[in-house]
Amino acid sequence: MNKLNLTPLSRKLLLHTVIYLVLFLVIPYFQSGGSGVMEDFGTWLLLLVLVNPAAVLILAADSGLKLGFNLLVCLLPLPLFVLSIYVLFDGSGALFYGIMYSVIALISNGIAASVRRRKKGETK
Repeated sequence: MNKLNLTPLSRKLLLHTVIYLVLFLVIPYFQSGGSGVMEDFGTWLLLLVLVNPAAVLILAADSGLKLGFNLLVCLLPLPLFVLSIYVLFDGSGALFYGIMYSVIALISNGIAASVRRRKKGETK
């Protein structure tokens, strides 16, 4: 059996990348029918304002609790979201949302990493 020898950070980043690609590329692609036009504005708004930020928040916090603060985890949503918008929807407003998702990840990962540090300090 051929096993990949991945570090915990590499496994976490790979998992995050797959989840972000599903959220940012696969779901909008199927929702738009491959045409690059979302017919249902409510679904598009739900993805942009609720689902994607919540997923970014949860994934970054989980990473912060398990692995500590990592800037790469915080910056991962930006290129993946911008890529998805340019591929699917010709670049309309991608940078703003990508930056906001990275800011959410930065705050979430930072808070979770500080909680992790405090808990480690209590166990010593």
